[in-house]
Amino acid sequence: MEPRLTKKTSEHGSFSRLALYVSLLGWGVLGLYALSVYTFAYEEFTRHLAEFWSPEYTGFRVRALILFAPFISTVLGYLVNEKAKLIKERLRNDETIEKAIGQWRATFDCLPYGMMIIDPDCNILRANDYIARLYGVPHVKELINKKCSDIVHKKDGRPDACPMKKSLQTLETETLEYHDQSLGRWFLLSTAPTVSDSGMTFVHSIIDITEIKEKERKLAEGKAAFYNMLKDLDVSYKELKSLYDGLIFAFASALDAKSPWTKGHSERVTAYAVSIAEEMGLSEKDIETLRTAALLHDIGKIGTYDVILDKPGRLTDEEFALVMQHPAKGAEFLKHIDQMSKVIPIIRHHHERMDGSGYPDRLNSGDIPLMARILCIADSFDSMTADRPYRPSPGKDYAVSEIKRCSGTQFDPEVAAAFLRLLEGQKALSGSL
Repeated sequence: MEPRLTKKTSEHGSFSRLALYVSLLGWGVLGLYALSVYTFAYEEFTRHLAEFWSPEYTGFRVRALILFAPFISTVLGYLVNEKAKLIKERLRNDETIEKAIGQWRATFDCLPYGMMIIDPDCNILRANDYIARLYGVPHVKELINKKCSDIVHKKDGRPDACPMKKSLQTLETETLEYHDQSLGRWFLLSTAPTVSDSGMTFVHSIIDITEIKEKERKLAEGKAAFYNMLKDLDVSYKELKSLYDGLIFAFASALDAKSPWTKGHSERVTAYAVSIAEEMGLSEKDIETLRTAALLHDIGKIGTYDVILDKPGRLTDEEFALVMQHPAKGAEFLKHIDQMSKVIPIIRHHHERMDGSGYPDRLNSGDIPLMARILCIADSFDSMTADRPYRPSPGKDYAVSEIKRCSGTQFDPEVAAAFLRLLEGQKALSGSL
């Protein structure tokens, strides 16, 4: 079944009823004229047709008009239909625009924050319901043409920090955090310029940030409390560190006090080892570890008889074997203290040699920890420059020559070079004084 010719026909094939009636009008006029004049006899119709076109025939123009009436009415019908289509299209567009405006208004009024459109003189052109509720205005229409400063700031004129004032100068979006004392709330004011055919206007938004500011305040308080806690912890740490260092130093002093020949030995070895580590660019953390290891490097001698340590003569092989156990014993003493996990390898291996002939594990160069190699040369230098029960001090020059001679076999060449640079620097400094 073909679709009926109605107003609801598709847009491109539509033909209004009025246009249809206008188009059929001409045909109706022509038909009525024919019925009233002709008897539809063939001869009479032919004669009248011939006379109709004759210039002398009475009513020529009227009859010509009647003859062309169908064509004229068809053209008029088409024009009427096109006009009707334009009117429908315009009505449809107007409905779409009205719908869009309604949706925009609904969206504008339903925003979860305040929104105003103001002119360059700060007159409110439009505001949403949020603004009316926020500032206690019964109806939003009462805000129209009022100064925004009267509503927002409760006073005439704009404050110096008003974002609208800045936006007029910069023509860019400007913001301001503002505390409304009367409402007891914080707001973020934002002004953005817009340009339209009607001129320049400004979109002024007011966002309640009270909860955010409250969270910031609590965070700041928490941060301050955390910093105070860190300060307390820092004080406690420093106190514990001082106690720890004091205990280590006291313990080292007690070890050195076992024999008059080793008094101050651990302190001097620590000073040498730390100086070498600093010369070689070790980290502060590694230097602290080395400092502890140097102070406790002879802790294993607690298990060695004093008579052996203070023996004025040469040690027997059995006695020397007992002395050689002190690095391993020192590591054994400290193994149950977790904080000494990095110190233990340094103490255990500070008598190892680069050529693998040291003790207790006969490690080769690459297997000996660097800080143990540093401690080795510091310990050896102090031993060679101090008196012992079995010999007087050979002297500093002898110690330097031994370090040079044993570099690469007993001592790490890099560590030996760093220590020799330190000694040369001290010599040059003392020579210039």
